[in-house]
Amino acid sequence: MPRIIENPRELILNEAKKILENEGYSQVSIRRVAKECDIAVGTIYNYFPTKKELIIEMMTDFWEEYFYDIEPILSSQAEFYTKLKKLFLDLAQFIKRFREIWLRRELYSTPDYIETGLIRENIYIQRLIVIIEEMLIKEVYHKENVQRFNPNKMASFILMNFITMVQTPYFDYSFFERILKEVI
Repeated sequence: MPRIIENPRELILNEAKKILENEGYSQVSIRRVAKECDIAVGTIYNYFPTKKELIIEMMTDFWEEYFYDIEPILSSQAEFYTKLKKLFLDLAQFIKRFREIWLRRELYSTPDYIETGLIRENIYIQRLIVIIEEMLIKEVYHKENVQRFNPNKMASFILMNFITMVQTPYFDYSFFERILKEVI
């Protein structure tokens, strides 16, 4: 009698993530994941027809976890600049973890992975820009009744500076915040 697995898709993703995080991309294979899950290789192919699709789904989950983690910041009653700083700090942690897992040279050995990963990454960057834009409209532009800059462009500016500050540690967040307060 075949055994019943509660959520095989989640089991597959969790085991694949463990292998990726602990041993690297080269150790992730459909056979290896099947062995770790104690399920048939064909079962994995039912959910993920290729290793690429499995990897992309893991990256998607990684981003979705980040958006889930920042939800309390966005729904808090804190003022705009407090939320923005918390968003920056969470993004800094996310980027550090992302770099350790998703920017390994071995993962980008084929152009197909690079293109698909970048397309997916850009979707999430745009989603983050929209979140910041909505914060600006709701919490700054609305209250001040002044809109000096297009909120989408200002949100893009903020996010790109966040990423730059994370990547280049000699930038100071408090200085950036002072500039924003003068500009907005």
